[in-house]
Amino acid sequence: MNMRMKILLLNIIAVALSAVSAQSAQPDAFPEFEVLARGAQQVRLLPGQKDFVFTLYGAPGDLNQIRQLVMVLREQHLGNGFDPGPTPLLSTQPIFDYMATVGWPVICYPGGDMQVKGGRGAMGRENESALAAMDRAGVFTAVQLGEWGYYFHNLSHNPPWWRDNFGKDFDAYKHLMKPPGLAGYDQRPSSKRECYEVVKDYFTSKSRDLLGRVISVTGHSHYEAYAGEWGARCIGLEVGENIAFTQSKLAFARGASRAWQKPWSVQISPWLHGAVTSGGPLRMEGRDARGLDAGHSLSFYERMWLHGWFAGAAMVTPENSIATFFEKPEAPWTLTSHGRKAAEVFAFMQTHERGVPFTPVAVVLDHLAGYNGYMDKPWGILKPTGGDRELRDLFDHQLFPGSDHIHTNPFPSNPELSYLRPTPYGEIFDVLTTAVPPEVLPTYPVILLAGDIEFDPAFLGELEKSLRRGSRVLMSVRHRTALGAEFERVALQGDVEVLESWTNSVTGRTTAISNSRLLRLAQESLPIEISGDAIQYQINRTSRGWIIELINNAGVIKKKDQPAVVDANAIARVRLKTKLSCKNATELRSNKTHENPNELEVSVGPGAVEFVEFICQ
Repeated sequence: MNMRMKILLLNIIAVALSAVSAQSAQPDAFPEFEVLARGAQQVRLLPGQKDFVFTLYGAPGDLNQIRQLVMVLREQHLGNGFDPGPTPLLSTQPIFDYMATVGWPVICYPGGDMQVKGGRGAMGRENESALAAMDRAGVFTAVQLGEWGYYFHNLSHNPPWWRDNFGKDFDAYKHLMKPPGLAGYDQRPSSKRECYEVVKDYFTSKSRDLLGRVISVTGHSHYEAYAGEWGARCIGLEVGENIAFTQSKLAFARGASRAWQKPWSVQISPWLHGAVTSGGPLRMEGRDARGLDAGHSLSFYERMWLHGWFAGAAMVTPENSIATFFEKPEAPWTLTSHGRKAAEVFAFMQTHERGVPFTPVAVVLDHLAGYNGYMDKPWGILKPTGGDRELRDLFDHQLFPGSDHIHTNPFPSNPELSYLRPTPYGEIFDVLTTAVPPEVLPTYPVILLAGDIEFDPAFLGELEKSLRRGSRVLMSVRHRTALGAEFERVALQGDVEVLESWTNSVTGRTTAISNSRLLRLAQESLPIEISGDAIQYQINRTSRGWIIELINNAGVIKKKDQPAVVDANAIARVRLKTKLSCKNATELRSNKTHENPNELEVSVGPGAVEFVEFICQ
């Protein structure tokens, strides 16, 4: 046997052994996932940054005040960036020159009508020159294109918004408004491909206006994969506010980050049904509540800050924080309860390794799916197919049940309860589309096809490559039928499982995958078994072992215009059982230690977060 044949045979054996290892889910299988953490499945920081970024929302326009504030943020462990910072103008260039010496990233806002195609939000080379020192120093900057999906579908044809936004210039710009009843399109689109091209043209046009410096921030839409594909510098999310689907949006953003090798970020909004967390005591201003006890609870902010960090975000932005972290946004910069909690949380982030989110399952949607939970229609306008409904049911009724407060009112006595939900199968999912670049799919041990899929040659090639390298592909009978004669060839490449049809009793519709198969998937894939009370959990791989995040979202009752009420009895008790041999485990926030922790019990208080680190080396 010649050397070429020997190498080919060894490669075939290696692929076969990899497939067996992935299927067995025995302890010996888990060390191979360390390789994944070093490849495509890694945490991407902002370019030029060595650490995770926790920003202050808002910055003074005076250089001396900025210098003073940077010193305060450093001393108090309160942040290491600004989102937003000053607007890039010739007059603000000295501030950016200074920030270049500090080395902290700055996110800029171009103006109130930044979303309007043909509006006044273009950046201009003269204004861009204010960022020259930041560019030379390699410090990250970007210009926000905020809530562009919501604008496109909901505001581009809304006269009151246009009048408020353009004021005396309304008549000069009203010709740019879109026709009513068409969700932002000039004429009714006939296909997903047509929708894709129109929305892509809109996004790339705005990106040109902002000179390619865009940080995309989507709130109500699920367009994160497209922002990554279309060239955003950072794939951003807005959560909190009145925005539903928090956890599915994070799964979309993390998948897009890994697919397109871009960092992703989370901005946590303090708005809640018109009320907003701001400085000072709780009070009414007109019909809306203001103050530290208005809007969302401090417990929610803490859970969201920590979960965004642990889920792999490069940057977390506490919105309105310059007003909520300090008694007054000026010297002596005295911290409020929110500021003290933020300092505690950021200090924890700075002193602990978060590791790499272990998401063994890629949920793969068609490239043109245009999934939009808020509009409940593909691309905000098309009538959903059975496959589209399958996607919606998967995210909102199986993986993250109770997360939709847009179309239902799941928790009227506690409106905040739908924002973060217990995870029956853990946060083990990234969402990708069939247009992912080469070498991304093979990094996932499990690939779940969901919704309508067009099996184009490029996607089929990556799917077959993944199978040969040991990934398991789960598909429905509908997908097998769509593959036709090609199915047999695909199945010969590795482990293809055609899932049994299952009807969800909650929706009365067939699903992409059954709940029992999802449960078995989690049990097969994860190195730590979890049982007990309902809880949100995620597992990360570290240099020394594993960390599991446990979030108890129960026990904090928050209405927009009232202080949070805590139910002290709402304690979540869970049992953790490792499949690996570990030396010890530590509850990182309570500092409890456990020797030889094959099985242990952890109690998590109402609205609390605990991280349990298992040392396995």
